[in-house]
Formats: sequence, structure tokens, C-alpha cells
Amino acid sequence: MTTAKQVHSSLTARWKVLQQRWGESCELWNDPVRHSFEREFWQEFEQVVPATLRQIEHLGNLFSQARYQVP
Repeated sequence: MTTAKQVHSSLTARWKVLQQRWGESCELWNDPVRHSFEREFWQEFEQVVPATLRQIEHLGNLFSQARYQVP
């Protein structure tokens, strides 16, 4: 079974790679289409992914607490 910690770790690693690739892409792709994509999609990713990671971490903590409290 996959744990919340494993999901958090995997998503964190993949998010870092995606951010790096996006930065590389921005260096080469600088036109109105990129700016539109950035406004419509990327800016939301920058908010949603970190918030999701925080919630996954919170769930992991709740699961850990439940394991200790349930005999």
C-alpha cells in the first residue's frame, strides 16, 4: 500500500522537475502564446500543487495519529 508520505515525496520530486523544465522552456519560448498558457494554467499550478502537498502531508499526519490511537 502506498503511504501519504510516499505520495508526498513522489509529487514533490515531480513538481521540482516540472518547475525546472518550465523555467527552461520560458528561456526559449517567449511569445504571446506562452504568456497566455502561463496565465491560464501555470499560475494555477503554482498555487494548487503546493497546497495539495500541504494537504497530503496533513493527511499523512492524521493517518499516523490514527494508527497510534486505534489499538
